[in-house]
Amino acid sequence: MGKMSEKHIEMQEELVVKDKNWEDKIKRIWESILKLGIKPNFSNPDTYVENTFLSEIWKMSTTAFDMPREVQVVVDSKDKLHISVGTPGYVWFDKLPIGMSLPIKCWIHTHPFGKAYFSHTDWTTIKTWEPVLESAIVLGDNQYWAYHLESQVVKTVQFAILEAPDITEEEE
Repeated sequence: MGKMSEKHIEMQEELVVKDKNWEDKIKRIWESILKLGIKPNFSNPDTYVENTFLSEIWKMSTTAFDMPREVQVVVDSKDKLHISVGTPGYVWFDKLPIGMSLPIKCWIHTHPFGKAYFSHTDWTTIKTWEPVLESAIVLGDNQYWAYHLESQVVKTVQFAILEAPDITEEEE
């Protein structure tokens, strides 16, 4: 990943965790998915994975800390999760995750103050890990991108409320 700015370093030093169980909440959802025998397709997540696992990662990113912060979750080849939290605009692992099995099924991270897209830093991470990375997901506000590296296909999803307009009988 790129060089961190002084502001990002300062924000990391001031990390305040409001929900001490934030990692466990993500892990419990993941374990429930595995117990149901669901094999998530990270390049094309189904509704269940969207509404449980990805939603919980997003929720923890935006509510578990003193301010919304980037969270990353790596799903390794043995379905083990490796989780970390960063600043509002940058996330990393302080040290390489112990026991991570390659290849990586999916690298998931959040953009808590913005849209789902792959930033320059994200692309650097994807390119670095490309030989052992199958897919990458970025979560934004009510949206996500799920990218399958081999095919270079991205699934883009945006959620919104759609209200039907008032239609009079004359307009029908």
